[in-house]
Amino acid sequence: MKKIVGFKTAFYAAVLLALIFFIGCKKTENIQITDFEKHPLYKTYKFSNNEKVIEIGVPTPWASVNHIVEVMKRDEIFRQELKRMGYTVKFYPFMKGEDINYFMKKGLLEGSIIGDMPTLKMASEGHITVMSLFHKGSVSLVSRDIYRARDLKGKKVAYPYGSISHYYLLKLLKENGMSENDIRHEPMDTKDMLDAMENKKIDAFTTFEPTATIYTKIDPTLHTIHRSFSSYGFFNIRKDYGERHKDAVKAVIAAQIRAITWLTESNKNINMASLWMAEESAKIARIPLVKYIKELNSISAEDISGNTDIKSIVPGAELLKPGGDINNEFEFLKTIGFIPKDRKWEDATRHFDTHTAGDVIKGMKSNLAKIPQ
Repeated sequence: MKKIVGFKTAFYAAVLLALIFFIGCKKTENIQITDFEKHPLYKTYKFSNNEKVIEIGVPTPWASVNHIVEVMKRDEIFRQELKRMGYTVKFYPFMKGEDINYFMKKGLLEGSIIGDMPTLKMASEGHITVMSLFHKGSVSLVSRDIYRARDLKGKKVAYPYGSISHYYLLKLLKENGMSENDIRHEPMDTKDMLDAMENKKIDAFTTFEPTATIYTKIDPTLHTIHRSFSSYGFFNIRKDYGERHKDAVKAVIAAQIRAITWLTESNKNINMASLWMAEESAKIARIPLVKYIKELNSISAEDISGNTDIKSIVPGAELLKPGGDINNEFEFLKTIGFIPKDRKWEDATRHFDTHTAGDVIKGMKSNLAKIPQ
């Protein structure tokens, strides 16, 4: 319940300040300090007031989104293309999508690469335009003493409330003939799950990759019960910014495409990206990812193999169809109060751009990132 209240507090605070966030085309200055801005890491971020600096928030660690982003950072074609248009880009690591949404609403970030749940919340409120499907990744269920999902009955299971891991857990219970009332719920941040398992406060947990797998390596008594490709990641642009800077947004999508293609070229490329990701994640996570490059390589190779058809990054009709995965997630968010119950599916889908990514694909001269050696 505390997580719901905390989210609403941040949301309503953002709404009250919305009228003073923008003056002309400049980013906001002298904004009231909030708890998010007092965060030990986030308070060190110096957001630019220059419209030509594209600042994008990305949750970390997140396989294989962070792999793709690390390649984009180093793509010489991307850098030169932005330079030609007078732009630069900067990626900021964040702990989770909810934090990024806060800074997006305040106008301090132009873009985000976040999961399906935070994307749907922002789209349903009309704050963003969803430009591309960034990747589809996996979510895992981990335990020490439980080996089958059906044996979760009566057990205490942790998950980040309102996340895709939460939704995945409820779906998994249903698939195994159970309801949400058959387990004891323990909403919890991912960073606290390993300690909770070691102190026997929970019997199982579900969270995103690579964290779930890395936790089983840190503590070999843990194992993965079930894993599913359940997590979508999206590249979003703040609606007002995207309308003014269409060519720059297209350049970001093109860099995404080149990065995915570069990662599919060889295992060596994936290994390099895993090393870059581990280094970047050290700014956020307590997990020493540099010790687990082999695992990062494996997860990324599996994820990226599902993105070999570049056309799949276009958020088209199949993805947004009524009754599909994303629509069901939208309805789930309504049931837990993260999206108002009177909000319609069309209120969210109208903010998905179903054409631009396809146009970028057709117009690309090179589909492979150029990484300096």
